[in-house]
Amino acid sequence: MTTSNLRSASIPDNNRRSGGRYRLLAGVLAVACAVGVAAVWWLSVAHPTGQLLEQAAFAGSLIGAHFVSDHARSLLHVVSLPAAIGLVLVVLIGALWRGSRRRALWAAGAVVAINVSTQVLKYMILWRPDHGLSQRFGGMNTLPSGHTAMAASAAVALILVARPRWRPAAAWAGALLAAAMGYSTLVCQWHRPGDVIAALLLATAWGALAIAGGAWADEEREPAESADQVPRVGGGANGPEGAPAERLSAAAILGGLGILAGAAALALEVLNWRGVVAVGGVPTPATIQALGRTGTFIAYAAGSVGTVAVACTGMAALALLTPRARRLGDALPSRVAH
Repeated sequence: MTTSNLRSASIPDNNRRSGGRYRLLAGVLAVACAVGVAAVWWLSVAHPTGQLLEQAAFAGSLIGAHFVSDHARSLLHVVSLPAAIGLVLVVLIGALWRGSRRRALWAAGAVVAINVSTQVLKYMILWRPDHGLSQRFGGMNTLPSGHTAMAASAAVALILVARPRWRPAAAWAGALLAAAMGYSTLVCQWHRPGDVIAALLLATAWGALAIAGGAWADEEREPAESADQVPRVGGGANGPEGAPAERLSAAAILGGLGILAGAAALALEVLNWRGVVAVGGVPTPATIQALGRTGTFIAYAAGSVGTVAVACTGMAALALLTPRARRLGDALPSRVAH
């Protein structure tokens, strides 16, 4: 005789527990990125040596401008307030057309929150102490970068509205867009590296907050067959911990590239700091000149690679927070023979 201890109620219970884990991780990511914004401001704006390092990168960006300034300026002029409004409408219509009102609303809310909070931080909360290095902008605070925030909000919205199957591809596209915009503001001397990195962290924080708030809550209750799952690694339907193969490959590779870029940016920033210290470390325009072409180029390279690192790791982290849809059989105990 064979008896079955199959309890369908265990499926939503297990899915809710899985949903709780990914939401908790999203909340932790949101807090970490928010702290990161404050840390970037203090290190690159409030601290005199930080301002000096940033100004060295600003001077070094003139070298890159000889090669890509025309293309970068074209990209900067495309991104504007009307473009941001159009983005919200496209996101809403696209997600609603795919049948997900929840994802559409959360994505639109994230776009608005990212861009509004960027302006509030820049003009009402943060400030730029005068260390004698802010003549170009009249001492005005420029952190976070508004143009980078707009592009990053588009990237976050794209990830939020994408279905699980396409989420890793959305992360790659979003990282490319955000990094290209951030780099364009650097090479065109619109912003310093800290401004761009802070905008990317702020966008990631709002994206993670949307996920923690339930942007993908519908997926927690879906079985794998209805959640756009793809064949999985490990020889069967499920790979390690039931994660889809796309998430274990495309999004993870993007995150790995971001980590490698971050390590390279850190090494370059250490060289930048050592060069600044070697010429005296005093925050004056004369110190920037003493660094020479090589020193300022290293500073510029550190900021550029750092921009790529934060864009890639941030977008990859959001995609990897996708809730794990379970197959109907995964949550059920096996039959017991008597």
